[in-house]
Amino acid sequence: MATIDPFVFSLIAVAIIYSAIGAFLWKNKKNVKIEWMAFIPVILYRSKRTIEHVRKLGRTYEKFWQIYGTIAIPVAFIAMAFIVYFLIQQVLATITKVLNGETLQSAVQFILPGASASSSGIVQFVPIWYFLGSLAIILVVHELMHGVVAEAFKLKLKSVGFGLLAIIPLAFVEPDEKQFNKAPLRAREAILASGAFTNFVVAIIVLGLTTFLVAPAIAGTFDFTGAKIVSITPGEPAELAGLEAGDIITAANGIELKSTKHFVNILSANKPGDSITLATNNGDKTAIFGENPKQEGLAYLGIQFQSESAVKPTIADRYGQLPWALQYIAQFFYWLFVLNIGIGLFNLLPIGPLDGGKMANSLIDYVIKNKTNAQKVFMLISYLSLALLLFNLFGPAILGGFQ
Repeated sequence: MATIDPFVFSLIAVAIIYSAIGAFLWKNKKNVKIEWMAFIPVILYRSKRTIEHVRKLGRTYEKFWQIYGTIAIPVAFIAMAFIVYFLIQQVLATITKVLNGETLQSAVQFILPGASASSSGIVQFVPIWYFLGSLAIILVVHELMHGVVAEAFKLKLKSVGFGLLAIIPLAFVEPDEKQFNKAPLRAREAILASGAFTNFVVAIIVLGLTTFLVAPAIAGTFDFTGAKIVSITPGEPAELAGLEAGDIITAANGIELKSTKHFVNILSANKPGDSITLATNNGDKTAIFGENPKQEGLAYLGIQFQSESAVKPTIADRYGQLPWALQYIAQFFYWLFVLNIGIGLFNLLPIGPLDGGKMANSLIDYVIKNKTNAQKVFMLISYLSLALLLFNLFGPAILGGFQ
C-alpha cells in the first residue's frame, strides 16, 4: 500500500496548525497586538489567564522550582563553557585546514524550514512540519519556565503570551525589570538558566521516549528494505557511478543489507581506490571510492542515505497505512531532540541579549564591584563570543573561496 508523501503530509499539517492559530487569534483579538520589527510583522497575544496559571504553578511548588532553578545554574555555566570551547576548537580546526589546503565545512549552521531535510553551506533545512512543531514546543517550555521560576522566587510577571514573528512561532514572558534587577544573584541566575536547562530536560525525555517506546515499536512493525539515497555530492564517486537521489540500495558486493548500520560497516571496511558494486532498484552501479575530504585515508562515496522500510505484511493487512505514523513521530522526536540541544546551547552563549549573556553579566557585576570595569570585561567576553560565532558561521565559506 502506498505511503503518504512527506511533503504533502507537511503541507497538510502546516495548514491545519496555522488555521488553528489564526482561528484562536481571531477569537481573542482583543488581547492581540501587531507590532513591527523593521518590515516584519510581529503578532503578540498576551494572556492574563496564562499569567495566573504560571503564577499558581510557581508559587504552589515554589521550593521545588527554586531547587530546579538552582540546579540549572551550574548546568547552564558548564554548557556555556562547552559551547565557547567548541567554537574555539572549530576556529582552530578551520585555520589548520586552510593551511593544509583541505576542504572546509561549516560546523555551525542557520536552521530554516524546508520541504525536506538537507544541508547547504551555512544552512540546515528542516522539514517545515517538524521545524514549526519543534520550535513551538521549545519556545513555550523555555519561556514559560523563566516565568515559573521567577514566580517561585516571588518576582511578579507583567505579561505572558505567544505570537508569530511573520510565520515563526514565539513565546515570551515579561518580568518586572526593576524587581528583577534588585533580586539576589541566585534568583536572577536561576531564572535565566531555567529556560535552556528545560530545553535539555525535554531533550532527555524525548531521547528516553524514542529509545524505550518508539524505536522498539518501529522495529516490531517494519521490515528494512534498503538504504535510500537522500542526496549526492556533485562530482564525487557516487555521482560518477550513476547513482541518484532516491535510489534504494539493497546489497553491496553481493551482500544483502540488513540495516543502515550494516551498510556503514561495509563502507567503512574499504579504502580509497577500492571498488564497490551496489545493487539498487535502478540496477547495479559500480563506484570507485575516493578519499574522505574530512579525514585523510578514509574511503568516500559522497552520499547521504537513510533507512527505507515497509510495514510488515501481517500488520499492513490489519492496520493499513496507520503504522507509518510511527515513522513521522520518530522523525519529529529526532528534530525535537536536536533543536532543543542546539537552541539551548545557542541561548547560553555569553553574548549581550541572550540568556547566557545576561547570566555572565550578572556574575561579572557580582565579582567585580567596579561597575565600569565589570562592563568592560563583559563587553570583551560578549564581543569575543560573537566573533567566534560569526567566524564559525561565515569563515569556512569565505576562506574556502580563497583556496
